[in-house]
This record gives sequence, structure tokens and C-alpha cells, in this order.
Amino acid sequence: MAEEPKPPNPTPGAGARPARVAGPIAPAIYTPGAKTGSYRPAAEVNEPLVTEGMKARQRQIDKKRRAVAMLRQVENEEAEDRWRRGRRWIYRVVAVLVAAGVYWKIQASYGNRWPLLAVWIFLGVLLLTALSWLFWFLDYSD
Repeated sequence: MAEEPKPPNPTPGAGARPARVAGPIAPAIYTPGAKTGSYRPAAEVNEPLVTEGMKARQRQIDKKRRAVAMLRQVENEEAEDRWRRGRRWIYRVVAVLVAAGVYWKIQASYGNRWPLLAVWIFLGVLLLTALSWLFWFLDYSD
């Protein structure tokens, strides 16, 4: 059997259409005109663009986001509380060190013969510190 001669290739823009593949594997080809099947014109579409399933999915995603945000907020608050307690202890240690330094400086300067004004200032600051701590502790509601 002899092979049939092939038709000449159509040149683009010359108005020739390529041959259509027929059969079950043929690709869909757009043809303008009437549509078949369940197509309805856009003017008559009453269906919502967002379905209930899409809304449920969005609610689920929002719920997960809120849960993650809540966990982050709790972690941040706990970290802030830890730093607050740590800062309090650091301030207390620094205050004790400053008081000890002042006492050491006065003791090194005067020995056991302190001037009377320095004694009154030292005792006054000590008394006011003790009273302020006492009032703070009594008023502290935890």
C-alpha cells in the first residue's frame, strides 16, 4: 500500500483551519454560539458566590487563628510576668548593694567616729525605707 500524500501545511493567517481530531480523546474546541448542558446566562444567576462550605472553612480557619493568637498572648503575658519578677529582685539586690556601699564608704572615711549629721541621715533613710516597705506590703493585694 502506498502512502497517501500529505496536504500542504496551512500558513498562519491564510484563513485555513487545521484539521480537527475526532474521537474520544479529541480536545474541546470553542465554537461561538449556543451552549449546551446546564449553562445559564449570568443575568439569571441567583446562586451565592460564597457557599456554605466556604463559609464553614473560613470560620474554621478563623477559629484556629484566634486559638493561636490566644496562646501567643498567654505566652507573652507569662514572659512579661517573669521579667517583672526578675527586675524586682535585681532592683532589690542593687538597692542593698548601694546601701552597703554607702555604709562602707562612711565607715572607711570616719572609722567608728561618724559625724552626727551622717548618722541622722543614715538612720532617717533607713527608717523611711522600712516604713515605705511596710505600707507597700500591707497594701499589696495579690
